[in-house]
Amino acid sequence: MPEHGASWMLVFPQFVLGLPPHTDMPSNVAAIYEEARAVAQRSPRSAAGLLRLALQILIDELEPGAGTLDAKIGKLVGSGLDPRVHRAMDIVRVVGNNAVHPGQISLEDDPNLVPSLFKLINMVVEEMISRPKHLDQLFQLLPEQARKGIDRRNTRAAGASQ
Repeated sequence: MPEHGASWMLVFPQFVLGLPPHTDMPSNVAAIYEEARAVAQRSPRSAAGLLRLALQILIDELEPGAGTLDAKIGKLVGSGLDPRVHRAMDIVRVVGNNAVHPGQISLEDDPNLVPSLFKLINMVVEEMISRPKHLDQLFQLLPEQARKGIDRRNTRAAGASQ
């Protein structure tokens, strides 16, 4: 029995949808990603819109400067972005945009669509941040002379292709 006017309240754990954010996800992006996870069960449209926002912030970090999300993805494509990665970006962008416009995409028709968006954001982080970071760390383990030799070779190759 509660003492001193206290009362009991039954609290149910909140169900969170989607995978946790990738460990290399920037903290400002992860905060929005977590917000999307918190609302996804009750409002898939809200989650899709938030994930689109998370993608926008992530892309703004990868491709600074002015421009729409679509234009920045196009710029990354022009720089040789892996087609699978830009498809993942475009899926999140289009579904997130259309989730807030009636009649475009019905998130209720496919219950796997929003959980897939979480996976796609994590995939973008893996491909755009984690893998390059890991390769850079491994490259730094090579002897300095080997790294300099590789840089010279690449400089010659770049000059020859112009």
